[in-house]
Amino acid sequence: MTVKPIILDGAMGTELIQRGVECPLPLWSADANLTHPEIVKKIHINYINAGASVITTNTFRTTSWTYQKIGLSNKKAKLKAKNSLYKAVEVAHQAKQDSVRIAGSITAIDDCYLPGNYPGNSVAEEIYGNSLEWLDDAGVNLILFETMGNINEISIALKLSQHIQLPIWLSLIMKDQYHILDGTSLKKVISIIPEKDVNCLLVNCNKMDINLDIIGELGREWNCAWGSYPNLGKSDYENDYFDRIDESNFSTGISSILQKNPDVIGVCCGSTPNHIKQIKSFIEKIDYSKD
Repeated sequence: MTVKPIILDGAMGTELIQRGVECPLPLWSADANLTHPEIVKKIHINYINAGASVITTNTFRTTSWTYQKIGLSNKKAKLKAKNSLYKAVEVAHQAKQDSVRIAGSITAIDDCYLPGNYPGNSVAEEIYGNSLEWLDDAGVNLILFETMGNINEISIALKLSQHIQLPIWLSLIMKDQYHILDGTSLKKVISIIPEKDVNCLLVNCNKMDINLDIIGELGREWNCAWGSYPNLGKSDYENDYFDRIDESNFSTGISSILQKNPDVIGVCCGSTPNHIKQIKSFIEKIDYSKD
């Protein structure tokens, strides 16, 4: 019997911008936890009401590395990052309903679209170690490493995660259907993933048509739980995500993903609660009682 997929929520950063919150790089949405926590909470609630059963903490950029890039000292950057992360988890709990789980989001340390900016293993161990410790202590239900496109970062993230007693989801951003963004083959990435330590392997933040090619290859290489949450831009890596694909392409793409029976489905940059509502509607039309 095919199992109904888990619905992951949608974008946070572009939703904040739509609601009047400035999200300049490199911090992106990190400071919104401290300056606009009620808006962050409202976005979570909107996604839950639309049908999401997993919401993602607004912790995509809450690291000392990011805060140092705006000129803070290491000590002040670490404190600011920690306060923002804990606030993000707090507002997620305030929004949470009984059947909803909270995924603690962790991403590439530098620009997730530029895997060559990887700052090195020692920095990765410090930043990922802090994020994992803080998210675990703050009280999330699972860890979501997302938009991961550098094999070194993935390796360190998985190594450090072995010390965390939480489910681990790993989501990749791809260069094409055969390679993650740094050029490493998908086959090689999967070869370093301990299946017992990664509960779900996903792909995210590739545009819809590329995503469909990717999940076909993912299905050939990975035999465990998998998921997909594409962005809604018309181009990869440079789109501002307010120039979205049209409703017809969205519906066709989501229907095509659902036909492959994912364990998790959602959408990434440029998405809104209405897109999650549509995904829920598509799922409700499928008879999951049949084999």
